[in-house]
Amino acid sequence: MLTMIPRKQRPTSGNWTALYLRLSKRSTVSVSIAAQHADGLAYIEHQGWTEPVVVYADESSASDTSKVREDYEALLADAGAGRVVRIVCRDDDRLVRQPRELEDLIDVLQPEAVPVYFTAGSDLDLTTSRGRENARIRGAIARGEVEHKSGRQKATNRFKVANGIPLKGVRTFGYEFSTNAKGEQTFVQVPDEANAIRWAANHVMAGGTLASVAREWNNRGFVTPKTKTPYRFPTVKWTLTNPHIAGRLAYNPSTILVKKKSNDKDKPNYQARYKNELTMGNWEPIIPFEDWQDLVNVLTRTRNKAGNHVRYLGPGIIECGICGDTLKTGVANAGRNRPADRRRTYKCLNRHISLNAAPIDEYLTDLLVSLLTSEDFADAIGPLKTIDREALDKERKNLDEELIQLTDSYNRRKIRLFQLESGTENIEKRIAEIEQMLAESVEETERAARLQPASREQFDDASIEQKRLFLRDLLPKVVVFPAGSNPAPATPIYIHAYDRRGRLRPLPIDDEAYEVTAKQFEHAAKYGRSILMADAPAAT
Repeated sequence: MLTMIPRKQRPTSGNWTALYLRLSKRSTVSVSIAAQHADGLAYIEHQGWTEPVVVYADESSASDTSKVREDYEALLADAGAGRVVRIVCRDDDRLVRQPRELEDLIDVLQPEAVPVYFTAGSDLDLTTSRGRENARIRGAIARGEVEHKSGRQKATNRFKVANGIPLKGVRTFGYEFSTNAKGEQTFVQVPDEANAIRWAANHVMAGGTLASVAREWNNRGFVTPKTKTPYRFPTVKWTLTNPHIAGRLAYNPSTILVKKKSNDKDKPNYQARYKNELTMGNWEPIIPFEDWQDLVNVLTRTRNKAGNHVRYLGPGIIECGICGDTLKTGVANAGRNRPADRRRTYKCLNRHISLNAAPIDEYLTDLLVSLLTSEDFADAIGPLKTIDREALDKERKNLDEELIQLTDSYNRRKIRLFQLESGTENIEKRIAEIEQMLAESVEETERAARLQPASREQFDDASIEQKRLFLRDLLPKVVVFPAGSNPAPATPIYIHAYDRRGRLRPLPIDDEAYEVTAKQFEHAAKYGRSILMADAPAAT
């Protein structure tokens, strides 16, 4: 009876028959691993070979040559070490995917005279010149068929995209596949998931993080369609930037040149779908296209760090008065007499500052509420930026047309490659500038809607993400110095908060306030720093 050994449990010495199996998940007619395994064992038993059988198995497409086949590489290493007596496989297209792999296989098997047997095809004798010639011819034919099939599939995909038909694959969260009256594949909304996407879009645009969206979706019992795992903020971002939810299809045809950003030459570069050419789909969008564009701009331009599980007001915003780095949160013992009592702190990673966080958060909260409810609120936030979004959108569409015309000119050999690259670079640079201006416009509009006079109760009811947005908007620069004495001085002495006009808050509008300001100057001077007094009104 044959001894069967999985590849990872193979011995370190001895000789064996190698049974290699490969499943291509991209193919609908690929023979299963189980079927290949059964055929291989039957073939080995029929031949009467008695050596142990080590099974090597991979899941890899013939067209996806960038994916490393771990078991295949192990097979080559074992064969090169002289431990493989023979190789059994279903057919040569299961063993090698392209001619260059065949040459590597020949280099390994020829010196060791390892024969290759196929259960559904003619065997290969790589020890003779005629056998190697036959293998190369068969490999070239198989590779040609793969490329022809890939070309047909790409042409089919281009036709579907041009006609708004979604491509087959993993379903998009919010939709399920269906067939419309024309017999075409389409999407139909899954009500609960669609409502979750609308809630998430509104939540993010109101200042919520992607991590909080992930927690909400998980609480509602949703899992990712592909892996059936809980949501995390990267998968939430991937979902919300998917053009499918806005009724659009994305496709990157081979005629569009995309620069590789990766330094790894063997690693393919996949462009984000929202950056590709978008066409109208044949299904109902979950959110309007214009709202989706604003959402993408916010997620990819103005909040590229959104998603962290924030719990406190100041981390990553408050600056160290000594080195200028932002402060982090930490935990410290309350004192020698109370080692069990621990308190939250703000600390500088360069060890300049480690202060109790509670009074700092309390002071900044009081300052924010006083600003939100003050009569000079409009003066504190300053004028909002205004841009002509319609004109920028029009210019953006014209630039997209120029890119298409430029590529078409290159395909018709009207311009050279360096002209295409230079023109593309200039156009993409301007597109990036427009997208940045549009993103800033969205942020300004969003800020204008957020920053309205409120009560202390309304502020306390806000989420921590919204409170942090208030802090960034109303007091964009907060500098904290070491307290420097025990007991610590009053919080305004070592906490310097500036409004959007660059003025130290609270404003020194009376003698008492000027006295506090003088102490702030004095405290900052101890550390060789000064404070800013931009446009401060005179004391009465």
